[in-house]
Amino acid sequence: MGYRFTLAVVLKLRESIEERDLRVLEQTQLEIAHTIRVLQSIRDQALAELATRECELATGTSGAHLQVVEGMKDRAQKAQVDVERSLAQLQLRREQQLAAYEASKRKREVLSDLRQHQKEAYELQAVRSRQRATDDLFLARFCQK
Repeated sequence: MGYRFTLAVVLKLRESIEERDLRVLEQTQLEIAHTIRVLQSIRDQALAELATRECELATGTSGAHLQVVEGMKDRAQKAQVDVERSLAQLQLRREQQLAAYEASKRKREVLSDLRQHQKEAYELQAVRSRQRATDDLFLARFCQK
């Protein structure tokens, strides 16, 4: 009869929890990367609009147009603040998820180590048992002579 780990179901559950936590962490990482790209895009757009505004001011433009441009600038700044706030929340969520993943990984590793130690003990006991049977067989044959 082969080795049977009595906590195999619990180990399987720990493995699936660890995998789930890893997937959530990876998804959060993807969201952070996307948010950083959006934020960089907003910043690049703001710089381009600033250059355009400077050029328009140098060449002369109407006050109404300047008001429209200023309104666009304000909306872009608000969008940037909103994205930065979202990024901060995502980074906090990543830290929390990383802690959850590391905890689930540790719990799974404890059970994996326990399984490994129990398997080694089982195999050692099986070797000893086979050796004892071989010794008994040898002694039985030796004593018969």
